[in-house]
Amino acid sequence: MKKEKLIGAYFLANDTVYNWAIAFLESFREFNPSLCLYLIPFDNNYVRLKSLEKKFGFEIFEAPLFKRLEIIGSQLEIGCTPRSPYWFRRFVSFWGPLDRFIYLDSRIVVLNNLEPLITALDTLNCDFFHFEGGLDQVYNRGSLRDKLVIENKVQGFNSGRWISKKNLFSIEYLEEAVFCLQKNRFQLNARNTDQFFLNYLIHTSDIKYASIHDLMPHLSRLTWSPMPGTIYLENRIYKTWLYGMADHKKEMVFIHWAGIKESPIMPRRSIFLKYRLKSESFILKGKIALQDLLLKPILWFYTKIKRNKFINQRYHSLSKFVLKFQI
Repeated sequence: MKKEKLIGAYFLANDTVYNWAIAFLESFREFNPSLCLYLIPFDNNYVRLKSLEKKFGFEIFEAPLFKRLEIIGSQLEIGCTPRSPYWFRRFVSFWGPLDRFIYLDSRIVVLNNLEPLITALDTLNCDFFHFEGGLDQVYNRGSLRDKLVIENKVQGFNSGRWISKKNLFSIEYLEEAVFCLQKNRFQLNARNTDQFFLNYLIHTSDIKYASIHDLMPHLSRLTWSPMPGTIYLENRIYKTWLYGMADHKKEMVFIHWAGIKESPIMPRRSIFLKYRLKSESFILKGKIALQDLLLKPILWFYTKIKRNKFINQRYHSLSKFVLKFQI
């Protein structure tokens, strides 16, 4: 008898992103009530998250390979993001209990049934699906990028959400890839170490990969929270309203707040709070609403001042002067 493939999802988190994890888990279970879910601990700080294990029906996936993955990350780090080696723990997904899976960061609110996306790996005979992204967040301008674009027609993608298969790569394959990347480190994004690493693995291998949006055109390409347009509900399905644009009335998969802090002025705040506060008391909901009302104009004004060209230039000039004086 043929063994049935185990499908599901992994997410990476710790107690530092507890609020994000609550919103992720509430939304995930609303649209995927029975899909297998595993937490990959970002580090050893996950006591509060562990207490949610039964409520949201997930398991914790601890693996001896964490250390080897962190070493890979540290070999590519150049001091811009000191904690980035921990992000490499996400790649343990390739050797976990799931045969077919989607990996998701915790700063995500899920807005759709994910099972059809995962099973499409087999129905469409593909090894790896990615979501939208950009080459500038992966490769710097240079011969490596030019070669990949010309020969492989590569598309940059975000490492915080992707769909793949168990044992697509071996840990040894990942360790070997480091040597080439170290030689070309100046041609790779200074900060996004895990992102250029995963992109490079996919772009230089002989596996079958594709954008999920190219294969499932009913899904919106817009997943990053500062996306344009409006998100609305139609027959319990979230869609984008962008009249006259390619993504008009297409289904949302999720919203990702990559690189964005939780605050009253974060984009799509209402959707985040809908799931973050879903199981909370009316007292806490009222308290958050009041805080947002009071802090929003202050934070908005601060952000405008901070991004002002004149002030920003003077700030960086002064920083360089102070640093030079200290030296």
